[in-house]
Amino acid sequence: MPGTQGQVMGDSEIIGTLKALRSEMFDLLSQVAGKGAAAGRPSRRTMDYEAYRRTFEAYSAKIDDCYRRLAACYAQIDRVYRTNPNSPLYKPMTQAYLDAKAVFDNLKSTFNAIEPPDTLRTEAVAVADRRLNERIATSARTSSLPPAPAEAAKDIIESDDSRFIGNFDSVEMFLLVKGDMACYVMFGWKEVTTDDTGKSSEQFHLSVVRSEMFPFTPAVRALSPAQHLENALKLKIAAVDAQGEVLSNLSEFFARTKSYTRVN
Repeated sequence: MPGTQGQVMGDSEIIGTLKALRSEMFDLLSQVAGKGAAAGRPSRRTMDYEAYRRTFEAYSAKIDDCYRRLAACYAQIDRVYRTNPNSPLYKPMTQAYLDAKAVFDNLKSTFNAIEPPDTLRTEAVAVADRRLNERIATSARTSSLPPAPAEAAKDIIESDDSRFIGNFDSVEMFLLVKGDMACYVMFGWKEVTTDDTGKSSEQFHLSVVRSEMFPFTPAVRALSPAQHLENALKLKIAAVDAQGEVLSNLSEFFARTKSYTRVN
C-alpha cells in the first residue's frame, strides 16, 4: 500500500489508507472464516497436505503484512500527535485506526483457531496385528455387524478433523473428530478363502466400518498407534453403507487424510 513504508503521509491520506486496509482485512476475514463465494478456509478434510500447507502459509503471510501496514499507520498517527496534535483530523484518524485494529484482531483470532499444518509428519505405521482384521472379517461373515446410520458416510467426510492411525494387517484405521467427540473408521479387510482343491487365497474387501463415538480428550490425542488399536478393539463397530460413488468419495477422503502421514 503506498505511503505506509516510512513515507510521511498527509492527515487525510492516513485516514484513507486505514479505511482501505480495513476493507481489505474484512475480505480476508471472510475467506479465512469460510464465508461467502470466495471462501477459502484451510480444511484438512478437503485438502491434501501440500495444498493445506500452501493455503495456511499464504494466509499467514497476508496477515503479517496487514499487521506491518497497520503498525506503519499507527506510527504516522503518533507522528501527528507529536508534531500537530491540534490537527482537526487527529480524532478521525485515531478512530479509523481503532476500527481497522478491531477488524485485524478478529482476523488474527479467527486464523489462530485454524490448526497449523504439521511441521513434522510422522511415519506411517504398518503392523502385522491381525486382530482388527479378524474381528471385521468374522462380523462380515456372520452378518453380526450392525448397520451404521444412513448418514454415516456423510458424517465421515464432513468430520472436523481426521488422522491416519496406521495399517493393521490389511485394515487402514483413521481417527475422526466431530466437535468434542471422536470415532475410529476402518477401511478394507482381508479374507483368506480355500477353494475345492484346498488351495488358500487372500481376498481383499474395500468395506468401511465405523466405531461408536467416544469423548475426544487430550489423552486420546496423545495415544500411540498401538494404543489406538487397543482402544478401537474395545468399541462396538458398525458397517457403513458405502458403494459406488459413496465409496469413491470415501476413498478420496481417506487418501487426503493419509497424505498428512509420510508413507515410505
